[in-house]
Amino acid sequence: MLLRSLPLALLISTLSAESASAQTYRDWQHHGSIWLLTTPDGADLPAGSVVRDFPVLLRLNREFFDFSKAAPDGADLRFSTAAGSPLAFQIEEWDPANGHATVWVRVPEIAGNARKELHIHWGKAGAAAESNGSAVFSADNGFVSVLHMDETLKDELGALTPKNQGTTPGPGMIGPARRFTKGKGINGGEHVTGYPHADNPFTAEAWFRSDTADAYILYYGRYATRLNGNTGDGNEVGISIGSPPSLGWASDGPGGTRAATIPRMGQWYHVAASYENGISRIFVNGKLDGESKHTAAMSVVKDVCMDIGGMRNGNYRFTGDIDEVRISKVARSIDWMKLAFENQKDNQTLAGPIVQPGDEFTVAPAHAIVDEGSAVTFNVKAGGALKLYWLTETPLDAGVAATDRFSFTLKAPRVTATTSTVLSLRAVFADGEKTITIPVTIREHIPEPTVKVTTPPNWNGRDSITVKASVSLREGPPVEGTPPTKIAWSVAGGAVLKAVAGDTLTLNRSQFSGRLRITATTDNGGEQAHDTAEIMVTEPEADPWVERTPAADEQPEDNQFYGRDDRGEGTLHYNGKLDQSADSVFLKLYADDKRLTTVTQKPAEGGRYSLTTKLIPGLIKYHVEFGTISDGREAVLRTVRNLICGDAYIIDGQSNAEATGPNNGPTLDPETPLSSWIRSFGNQHEGSARGGWSNAVRTRIWGKPDYGFAQIGTWGMVLAHNLVEKHRIPVCIINSAYGGTPIYLHQRNPDNHFDTSGEFYQSPYKIYGGLLTRVTAARLTHGIRGIFWHQGENDQGSGAPTGDYNWKSYQQYFIDMAAAWKEDFPNVRHYYIYQIWPSGCSMGGTPAGDMLLESQRTLPSLFSSMRIMSTLGIVSKSSGRGLCHFDEAGYAQIAELMQPVVEQDNYGLDRTRILTAPNLRRAFFTSSKHDEIALEFDQPMIWKDDCKAWLELDRTAAPISSGKASGNTITVQLSAPVSAKSIGYINGAHWDGMPDKLLYGTNGIAALAFSAVNIESAK
Repeated sequence: MLLRSLPLALLISTLSAESASAQTYRDWQHHGSIWLLTTPDGADLPAGSVVRDFPVLLRLNREFFDFSKAAPDGADLRFSTAAGSPLAFQIEEWDPANGHATVWVRVPEIAGNARKELHIHWGKAGAAAESNGSAVFSADNGFVSVLHMDETLKDELGALTPKNQGTTPGPGMIGPARRFTKGKGINGGEHVTGYPHADNPFTAEAWFRSDTADAYILYYGRYATRLNGNTGDGNEVGISIGSPPSLGWASDGPGGTRAATIPRMGQWYHVAASYENGISRIFVNGKLDGESKHTAAMSVVKDVCMDIGGMRNGNYRFTGDIDEVRISKVARSIDWMKLAFENQKDNQTLAGPIVQPGDEFTVAPAHAIVDEGSAVTFNVKAGGALKLYWLTETPLDAGVAATDRFSFTLKAPRVTATTSTVLSLRAVFADGEKTITIPVTIREHIPEPTVKVTTPPNWNGRDSITVKASVSLREGPPVEGTPPTKIAWSVAGGAVLKAVAGDTLTLNRSQFSGRLRITATTDNGGEQAHDTAEIMVTEPEADPWVERTPAADEQPEDNQFYGRDDRGEGTLHYNGKLDQSADSVFLKLYADDKRLTTVTQKPAEGGRYSLTTKLIPGLIKYHVEFGTISDGREAVLRTVRNLICGDAYIIDGQSNAEATGPNNGPTLDPETPLSSWIRSFGNQHEGSARGGWSNAVRTRIWGKPDYGFAQIGTWGMVLAHNLVEKHRIPVCIINSAYGGTPIYLHQRNPDNHFDTSGEFYQSPYKIYGGLLTRVTAARLTHGIRGIFWHQGENDQGSGAPTGDYNWKSYQQYFIDMAAAWKEDFPNVRHYYIYQIWPSGCSMGGTPAGDMLLESQRTLPSLFSSMRIMSTLGIVSKSSGRGLCHFDEAGYAQIAELMQPVVEQDNYGLDRTRILTAPNLRRAFFTSSKHDEIALEFDQPMIWKDDCKAWLELDRTAAPISSGKASGNTITVQLSAPVSAKSIGYINGAHWDGMPDKLLYGTNGIAALAFSAVNIESAK
């Protein structure tokens, strides 16, 4: 027993309790005391508070528990109160080899600002195991489901039969946890009963450590399928980490609330949602962090589905770790939630170690000198201590570094100079606290790197060049323990195709002309070093056409479309292998049933042949006959009909690019207008080649078997129809847009360009993989002339997987996507993008939403062949605040606005006319008085006084008294001098959606919205 040399008051209490415990556990050889502290030197619960039937977490460690004297599986472990009453407990983890265990003990009552003694007993041979999770976590102390998220993946109360959907075991906050990757999760069941329902109270909680934002941590409820009839709103409970990072829980109705805490990626958090009597609460790390009040806010049905790492029977998007998932049928109190966090967190404050004998309080060594990157271990004797805290100061992380350890290893951080600090050991005893302070000197030891970037001064943007980073160590040669040096590259200024291999950056192709800035950043665990060099990029005036290599057995198909090349011709390949002997093979080409040419060829060895013929673009229906000639006799073996040649384009983005019907809904006439000169390939909705070639349709009816086949959307059809009618050249459009998708879901898998695995809205590669699959199967990879991009609504107020606002990474995502396009569709010459509506689909209306539009507005500066169009001036019956999708008239205008731009690039329309949306080049004060601002655009502008309604300075209404336009410049006179730093045009939160007060160019096109543009000083 561990009773020698304890303070008198503690000794009397312990002896009394030991007497009672000895009666129950007299056959156990070893006993000890563990104290629960809710005093200020512990978990710090307020005096007078009481938490009942609380599952206390005890972390046993070999430093104070001798595993060799216990049963190998902990079967002889027991716990009791100081009065000797047995306590229910559960062993979650028992690892004698590594010297630690995790045990839950149900404690009947824990009072605030008090100390409470528990007894632990071990060392009885043959003792039967009494670990019982359902006794610790039970319906009678409010629990419904408890999952420790370990290898067994068991619900301790049996309410769930969880099914693992690809998660893996891993280290957790408390023992083992589950590791989640995107698309993988845990299905708790599709028909779970017994969960809190109707408007009854509940608490849902979990520990999580997320690698990315925008995902559900846990979810239960029922949406759409109302099994119990019309139950009203609020029938879901979902705790999510938002993007940009935020925490909250929500229902399908008014229930739910948001937390003030902004979680950091890669860091453990405890989050709990609770509800009772119309009050929704969220707790983060034991603190009440958000609260909302509603009347009858919840109406959860009795039959629910439950998921961890996702929602609604899947949609698993969480990436990271989740531990200790619990659902309770009570709204846990503020004191309960604080105690749970203080007890379960790293360096927990509630429970101490097993009290050690003696009264010596010493630390060795008493001081230390340690090299950076090295470590030193301190050992302590602390007989009678109820609790131990190791505390560190800068340059280490200031605060509690460890608790309840009788040895502590200090790992010296990187420093730039020899630094002095202190390590403190604070121990809580029965009669007060004692502290030992240990001076520590951290010596600089590891040399820091420097870097120098070497680049050629000029680049034609076509021939690959390499950029090297030369790394050296600032303080001399490396010493033992010097970490390897890492190099990170960044390229700014324009869009390029690049590859990185260690200290070498390869620039493969540029999509812009101008100054390119190359930065290398290096470190070996300490301070970072940077160096930047510039390259002047000058692209050639024109690029040679890249020819596609046909497959060995490539042959045309009925209804096939051929894209014309830079010589204005399409190339038809007819390749294969004869299964019969012949003197020669022939290919006859017919235009509108009139034979144009015949190509013949003697079969090569093995009967192989390869025939080609050229097609002239135009409203011409071609067909070909393939056959053999033997002994002067012709035999037609195959005829392929309805072939046309023209221009091929891609439409990509989200729902307003999908544009599958009036107001994006189904239509009664799915094939109007229909033209045999407008083609498409495969299934837009699936992203597959299924269905092959067909006349393009605007849309097919939702829910029908052929939904998605050859559909190109409403404005895609208008654009194609207008081009065909005006220029008499067929058009093929492949639409790969998918509604509700942010830009990061349109990326290419660098390891598998054709990746279509996973589910839409989950896989970042599925949309791109489906597009490439369709274009490749259509044999148009080298025939795409331009790509149209209408997307961004889902990026306005949300965040990217980077964990920050999408607008901050939007341009880089586009650059990466466009680089993939250029590699897979090498002859694409032009990108046509639309700036979306402010607060499109009501997803913006915030500074972040406005900055998304700003990211789109400035995107063309990174490309030499990008044209941008505004959607602000579109007028139709559906115009007005809250516009999400357009009606037919609105979609027609989307096409008609861009059509002349496309004609300039591809059909010889006069290119001296400016037909794009006016784009701000710069803003500046005209004088040092700061009472007048000039806005310089890329084209002549018009001013009317109504326009001042949408101009803002530092996001507040600009005090404009008058304005005027002169050429490309609009000058606004202010009613008083201002100190504003930025100017914006169209605040998504305030705009009424109407075109009457917009800025226009003299070409009649509405100017692009801009936000937070720096106002330059007067020159």
